[in-house]
Amino acid sequence: MRTRFSRGLAAALAVSALSLTAACGGGSDDKAGSAEKGAEGTGKTSAAPAATPLTAAQMKAGVLELKDLPSGWKASKAEPDTTVYKADNEACKPIATLMDDKVAGATIGGSVDFERGNSESLLSQQVMTFPGTGAADYATAIGTALGTCKGFSAEMEGMKMKITVEKLTAPQGTEQAHAFRIKMNIADLGMNVESNMLVAAQGTGLTRFAHVPADAAGHKDFDGFAKLAAEKFAKAAQG
Repeated sequence: MRTRFSRGLAAALAVSALSLTAACGGGSDDKAGSAEKGAEGTGKTSAAPAATPLTAAQMKAGVLELKDLPSGWKASKAEPDTTVYKADNEACKPIATLMDDKVAGATIGGSVDFERGNSESLLSQQVMTFPGTGAADYATAIGTALGTCKGFSAEMEGMKMKITVEKLTAPQGTEQAHAFRIKMNIADLGMNVESNMLVAAQGTGLTRFAHVPADAAGHKDFDGFAKLAAEKFAKAAQG
């Protein structure tokens, strides 16, 4: 997840709690090789996951570029977020972990952020690589959590928040993909924020993608953005 405190409190909280963290932009060293190709299809993992990590070039190639988006979007820069989100519901812990800046065991490469207007709508994506079956394991944990987690309470910078989770239809084309919507209520500020999320795995690679719409009507755009992100990531991860 990421923060944008310089863009105003409302935008900062929306992105901090619900978008992907720009600190993921800490680059990785080049590693030889590329991910092996696996059977495509949401929810399916490769019978023999690639053991070779993605290269830095693959991870960079796996994130969206401004030219991939409709007109009106512009590149932006997010600030690091050191918040650690802890769920009070055991079944929801993988979802809370997804909101953290860092991902245990992962080397994070490509990282991008975009906004439309004055941060009314936001997009964020990171691509990372894991040793062994780490990417598939991470995505599987998210999928398992989505089967049982309907919501949880958490804390951000001393403020209590209630988070509800709604499973969505994920795009096809990767070995594993999970999409969901997070709705967050921050009673201390009287704020309600919603974000659409995608987690997809291919070989040793994984992408996190977040879409924060300007309003409820903007949720309709998520399917198109998620499809673009998944397709570009899969192509890069497959070499």
